[in-house]
Amino acid sequence: MKILDNIDKMKDKSNMRQILLDFDQQCLKASKLIENIKIPPEYKDVDNIVTSGMGGSAIGGDLMRSLFADSCEIPVVVNRNYTVPTFVNERTLFMAASYSGNTEETLSAFKSAQIRGAKLISMSSGGQLKELSNEFNNPHIEIPLKGIQPRCALGYLFIPMMMALSKLEFIPEQDSHLQEAIDLISDTAKKISPEIPTSDNKAKKLAKKIHGKMPVIYASQNKFDIVAMRWKGQFNENSKAVAFYNAIPEMNHNEIVGWGIPEKITKKSIVLILKDKDDMPQISKRMAITSDLIKETGAKVKTINTKGNSPLAKALYLIYLGDFTSFYLAALNDVDPTPIERISLFKEMLTK
Repeated sequence: MKILDNIDKMKDKSNMRQILLDFDQQCLKASKLIENIKIPPEYKDVDNIVTSGMGGSAIGGDLMRSLFADSCEIPVVVNRNYTVPTFVNERTLFMAASYSGNTEETLSAFKSAQIRGAKLISMSSGGQLKELSNEFNNPHIEIPLKGIQPRCALGYLFIPMMMALSKLEFIPEQDSHLQEAIDLISDTAKKISPEIPTSDNKAKKLAKKIHGKMPVIYASQNKFDIVAMRWKGQFNENSKAVAFYNAIPEMNHNEIVGWGIPEKITKKSIVLILKDKDDMPQISKRMAITSDLIKETGAKVKTINTKGNSPLAKALYLIYLGDFTSFYLAALNDVDPTPIERISLFKEMLTK
């Protein structure tokens, strides 16, 4: 456990530590990427919005859908496929994100949307998606940070998309909320950075609680379901650990029954409940009951509260805390958080 307070002993060849520490600056820079992008006025005249991406490149669309479902007056749909939904047409705003610009599923979907006449916006650090965007003459947002894992570029993959929809007046202006989020992340970094000892470091303490157990993350379906999914994905990719997530109230109708069997797995599990003070009263009640019932099975339960005022600040705070927790869990698991060898191997086998 002492490795958490010995930075030099942590396996981190690609310096994910610094990428995490710079996340506030990434968010700030990302907010300015849309300033010089000309979006045609006819892009406002649509009936639906579809965001398309895979893996770490898709989470921007997920956050859009989750955070602004109650303020965007037209549907936001997240597409993770080679194809696009049949409703996509000339009255669809289609936003494609691929960190590398070469994700084959996203490129295929992007081409399909173009054939259907959708209004296109793309985001990438270059690659074929940028080339297609130039060919199709649609707005392209270029991500300036290259050579990292897509999951480390969340600010660049989400914030320009959010600012674009704000610019098109589909969602309320988010400048003040984003500034709150950046300030909160900057303050949090000072409290959970590797230099802060475990005794005073919330993320390190949480990683220690999770170490050796299977984390299962629950959050409210409203606003924070995607944050729970992000935590799960970061434990998978950064910590190289199996993890699962679900949303409340849905899990109360099925998954709650499964706790307790197998007994050995249950007792090696820890449930992390992401809770917001503004959750619906009925959701808060469900979380409390869920916690009590799962504790009775022998699993550990830990409640993690949001910080901040706006939904945007709360979500980015929780994501940041989860990212650093997964970084420290990687250290406890004696693995480098950056490489994703199984995904690379899978892609290699897929091309054969």
